[in-house]
Amino acid sequence: MSELGMVRVRPGTAEGQGGIRAWVIWGTAALFYLFEFFIRVAPSVMEPELQKTFHLGAAGLGAALGVYYYIYAPMQLAVGGFLDRFGAKRILIPAALLCSAGCFLEVAGSTAWFLSLARGLQGLGSAFAFVGTMYLATLWFPAHRLAFLSGLTTALGMLGAIAGNAGIAKIVETMGWQITLRDAGLFGFVVAAAIFFLIPHEKAGQEQQIEAEREPAANRSAIQGLKAVFANPQCWLVGIIGAALYMPLSIFGALWGVQYLSAVTGEDKVTASGAVSMLYVGWLVAGPLAGWMSDRLGRRQLLLLGASVLTTLTTALMLLVTSTSIEVVYGLMLLLGIVSSAQVVSFVCAVEHSPRSFSGTAIASTNMLIMLIGGLVQPLVGVILDAVAGPNASGEYPAHAYRIAMLVLPVSAVIGTVCAYFLKESFVRREIPAVPEPMG
Repeated sequence: MSELGMVRVRPGTAEGQGGIRAWVIWGTAALFYLFEFFIRVAPSVMEPELQKTFHLGAAGLGAALGVYYYIYAPMQLAVGGFLDRFGAKRILIPAALLCSAGCFLEVAGSTAWFLSLARGLQGLGSAFAFVGTMYLATLWFPAHRLAFLSGLTTALGMLGAIAGNAGIAKIVETMGWQITLRDAGLFGFVVAAAIFFLIPHEKAGQEQQIEAEREPAANRSAIQGLKAVFANPQCWLVGIIGAALYMPLSIFGALWGVQYLSAVTGEDKVTASGAVSMLYVGWLVAGPLAGWMSDRLGRRQLLLLGASVLTTLTTALMLLVTSTSIEVVYGLMLLLGIVSSAQVVSFVCAVEHSPRSFSGTAIASTNMLIMLIGGLVQPLVGVILDAVAGPNASGEYPAHAYRIAMLVLPVSAVIGTVCAYFLKESFVRREIPAVPEPMG
């Protein structure tokens, strides 16, 4: 997944060598990441109800929900600095409370402005979840465990996504989306309380270590880093490839997938949401394997090119199949998750195409591009739906309208394939640094 930030990895301290306390601290922060991923994707099973409540067509709903990404994406360039300056505990508590406030505001509102503001608060708070979790991992675990913890954190995010789809579909049907989001907001209070009681402030020794590590970078301007990254065409190609591979999660998984499958298969929302959750299962299983395979083969460009081609074929097949069993749909969703999960390699590729002194900027900038492009395409799907079937606030569109709107998936995958073809191989066999950058 695309959840990275500018946090430097630090060796585990004497107090934090990966013991039980370290696991409790990491697990508490990781619980916040699971929570934020849940509220990120929950609208996928609430789309008709949200349209009716907020009196929005598909385009308006996509734009309002996309505010989450418009806030989340640029914040990735700042979260590392906030954590370095104030520490994880002081940042993660208000971040979790912002997510809860967004849930309550969404329940209380009835206009597009309320929905946009609510999603903006959720995006602002969520921006700190993954980076904060990895920040704590760097303080409390030895360096050789960080890659594993990054993968484990990402897996928890996928579990939150599964819960936000199939896990609550029945609850939304029987109890309503308002109660579901209200309870999610209350759970955010539990998360904030757990952070308060279980995550300590950084130790004095850790704070001195942080300051010592900050000194060598003091003369490196953040503006210089951004210029170095964005002036490199290869970094732009990597960002577009990553966004294209993330598109199935952003478009299909987080918003339109459940309604699309219900329309084209005739299945109810619970069954359709179960199929969409297979996307996340594919990422959960195959994402870590894709990273391992890339390192093992020593190839970045080839893996990203192959993943882009397979994503193009899978999304096209998904749209071409006019009538099929739900079992086949489950299989297609799992396959789509597996082939697109190679997106995780794009972050490594961005680092390798950038000056080593600006690795964090390269990661954050790539993540920003991926999330921003995904957020911009979400409302585009709604615009196409309204153009084909006519605006309505019921959330019900015919199958042919969904098929046309979902053409954005194979089209974006084709664009990603073209970019991957022109991408230069970045892998260079060299000594691996003892302390790698965190990824998730």
